[in-house]
Amino acid sequence: MVAKINGYPTEEELRDRIARHLSWRGTDTVALLWRGYLASLLEWGLIEVHVHDKLLTLLPKVGIKELDEIFSGEPISAEREAEIDEYLRNVEKK
Repeated sequence: MVAKINGYPTEEELRDRIARHLSWRGTDTVALLWRGYLASLLEWGLIEVHVHDKLLTLLPKVGIKELDEIFSGEPISAEREAEIDEYLRNVEKK
């Protein structure tokens, strides 16, 4: 069976869906599912990097390191882990 893509979700549609879903069930599990879904859209070229990054800001900061590992295909280094920790500290200050 060959899949056919008759369009793809827009940034606005994804933003609205995320907001609605978080309002119903704003759990870490939901955030992790959305992170995975957005990662797959990015991997398949259905959304651009800047859209992916903007949509991630809507989600609780869980699974950041694990998502990094999915994209790199290997465990994160101690240096990369420190960079992520620093990023998360800076985000929390805002």
